Amino acid sequence: MKDILLDEDGDLIIGERGDIILANSVRQKIRIRILWFAGEWQWDKDIGLPWRENILGQKKPDIDDFESKLRESIFDVDEVVNVGDVEVTVNAGSRSAVINYVAYTDLETI
Repeated sequence: MKDILLDEDGDLIIGERGDIILANSVRQKIRIRILWFAGEWQWDKDIGLPWRENILGQKKPDIDDFESKLRESIFDVDEVVNVGDVEVTVNAGSRSAVINYVAYTDLETI
């Protein structure tokens, strides 16, 4: 299924003629899933990751549990057939996290 293509900042990508661009980007689908907070999407409260509960504001975040949930979330993207390494590095001081993952589809490795 095609979706509106977004840039790295989440802004619409506009073509040369001023039109939005539609594409089937598995990378974008994964990125959107990773950024959703648990319960955030009004049409399906089961979608999203427990950022607040597991990572943000936690003195000792449960990284292993979160990585497991992250792996499941990536695998839930229809085109993903396997998920390789998943690694989350949290910086509590800046309240940020770096996520590295490998996702496999029939056509590419992301």
